[in-house]
Amino acid sequence: MRRGPLLVACAVVLAGVGAATTLRPARNPAAYPGGGAVAPQSTALYCTGLPGGARRPGRVTFLNTGARARALEIEVIADTGHVATRSVTLAARTQYALQPSSLEPGTFYAVLARVAGGGVVAEEVAGTGAAAPCASAGTTAWSATGFSTAVGSSAYVSVFNPTATAAVFDVSLYSAAGFSAPQAFQGVSVPAHAEVYLDLARVAVNLRGIGVGLRVLRGTLVAVGVEDAAGTLSLDPGQATPATRGYFPAVTTARGASAVLEVANPGPNPAEVRVRVVLGAYRIADQYLSVAPYSTGALALTPNPAIPAAGYAAVSVRSTVPVVTDLATGAAGAGSALSGPSATTTSALVHDFTTRGYDALRVLNPGRRAITVTVRALGSAGALAHLRVEAHGVGDLAQAVPGARTGGTYVLTGSGAFALGLTAPSRPAGIAVLAPLDGR
Repeated sequence: MRRGPLLVACAVVLAGVGAATTLRPARNPAAYPGGGAVAPQSTALYCTGLPGGARRPGRVTFLNTGARARALEIEVIADTGHVATRSVTLAARTQYALQPSSLEPGTFYAVLARVAGGGVVAEEVAGTGAAAPCASAGTTAWSATGFSTAVGSSAYVSVFNPTATAAVFDVSLYSAAGFSAPQAFQGVSVPAHAEVYLDLARVAVNLRGIGVGLRVLRGTLVAVGVEDAAGTLSLDPGQATPATRGYFPAVTTARGASAVLEVANPGPNPAEVRVRVVLGAYRIADQYLSVAPYSTGALALTPNPAIPAAGYAAVSVRSTVPVVTDLATGAAGAGSALSGPSATTTSALVHDFTTRGYDALRVLNPGRRAITVTVRALGSAGALAHLRVEAHGVGDLAQAVPGARTGGTYVLTGSGAFALGLTAPSRPAGIAVLAPLDGR
């Protein structure tokens, strides 16, 4: 006669297990792209914000950094809701490029790749230089800034749900005019393995310097900002959380170039931002920017009468409260591309996914002690170079490794944390900023 209480207890236990399964953040750890995968576990990669169209179609390049072939099961999700699949066997230390619009008609795309084993990394590229690393995990928060919906420009946030259950999120906007939480961007639902595009022009008309904050209420998501500023396309991977420090190791000071530090303050306290600039033998006074609560601000680095036109500057940002930072670069008087701060890491992967080579490969040491960065060709046990970088200093990888500008795949490991800055060839120099891949 105890069957009733027993069934109730079982139902409670099962409900708890189901809730834990639904609410636990989905995470697929990044594989180690060194001499081979550290374990044979399966991993996944998520790319979103890929444009279609014949003029600047997006593509994803997969690179197998391991010593064994890997099997990839790829899904291409179009904004129409249709899904195309492809199975690929990627030989050791080779790459494979996929153009989603060649498989399924659409305007925007997301790509999900399941990898049997570790050691595969990926980057999404659009046009001649817009690029962003593909994610290996979802996040519960995302931020970026510097977007423009001024006449001639468009700005979107592409949101992809990598999990098997629906996800829900809210969006906040920040600008020089203050904070807003547009009703149309609250409680947005994303079905399982689906993508949605948020057109910022719907809720922020003819504005510049727009900051975006995304908060996930249920599930985990992958987000990328897509900016088309007067014909200049960029893919911005954004930040998982605001931070009090940020690093931009390769900021152009070339004549005819424009480089603007964009800052969003998503908190209730004023942000006092100090910007340190290292540029060759020049001694440059720190630059300062104050940003009101729930607002945005900008600091012109190029042109700037305090900063000479003398190649690449390494820029370090320190704020009294956590902020969101981006760098907007372009030709003076033309559209600009957005790029996020470089993550500090002890391992990074450099590979020319844009097929344009590099103009700059700069290593910034944010610490108080000198570090040594060891450079190896992918799959090689021998070191090509040992680059010493002084405390708070900058090293030039292109000088340490002749030929690095023109191609090759390199793994960088540091005795301490470093930030890596890359740019593609451009006129003026340095306006096409690229992101390295995680080398762990």
